Amino acid sequence: MLVVALIIMGLLAVIGTSIMMTTSIELKIARNEKVAKTAFYRAENGRVIAAMASEAAAWGIDYNDGDVFEGNADITIADGDFIMEAIDDQANPTDGVDADPHDWDLQMTGSLSANVDVDRISTSLLPGASAEFASGYEGAGVSAGVMTRLLMDSIGSEPSGASARVQVEYMLIPR
Repeated sequence: MLVVALIIMGLLAVIGTSIMMTTSIELKIARNEKVAKTAFYRAENGRVIAAMASEAAAWGIDYNDGDVFEGNADITIADGDFIMEAIDDQANPTDGVDADPHDWDLQMTGSLSANVDVDRISTSLLPGASAEFASGYEGAGVSAGVMTRLLMDSIGSEPSGASARVQVEYMLIPR
């Protein structure tokens, strides 16, 4: 009887140990997933803010988030002409990634924690006659149809050291 009790106790100890190890691993996986998602969402927020700042710069006005981002978020824009900067990677100008990672056009600190590089890919006239395009209701509207293609490279980071990158091509078209 004593031997059976010792065997059952041994089996219970093995099962308990394996459950603890599995739980510990699952907690680490969940933490890593949370950190990765946070970094991705910060990079995505950087891309959205860069699009809003690019539109403001295209209209010649200063970007103001209107206190949309609460907390300790701070958004710094390097200069007002950042949407006219061409891709400045001399090593490989076709890959769209700058050689100098510290050449950020927008820097976000605090709860946003992302850096964005915005580079102009091209500027072109939109198809269609200027009288037809963007004339609006009864011919009252925008007179110029110019589209600027921008490359937005956003890198979000997390205090634990995780980072995520979102790179998109954005077409800036006048309203």
